[in-house]
Amino acid sequence: MARISIEELYRGEGGGGKYGAGGIMGAVMREIMIHGVPNEYDERTYIELLIVKHTLKAAEQMKTEGDFVSGMTDAEPPSYYAEV
Repeated sequence: MARISIEELYRGEGGGGKYGAGGIMGAVMREIMIHGVPNEYDERTYIELLIVKHTLKAAEQMKTEGDFVSGMTDAEPPSYYAEV
């Protein structure tokens, strides 16, 4: 069970390296370079969809490995209203 920061997960550094070389962003860029952007998608929208896809894929792998993202539960609430 490893504690991995969000930055490590997205960059593929430290503990995040076991979820793919180059992390989530590396996987997104590889997919764009290999397959390109489909004509029916705006480039930015497609990249955002790929980020979500690869983030969910990494989260599923983390769940099976028993790892978790540090900072997610320790973070301050975004505003006072979130506490109420």
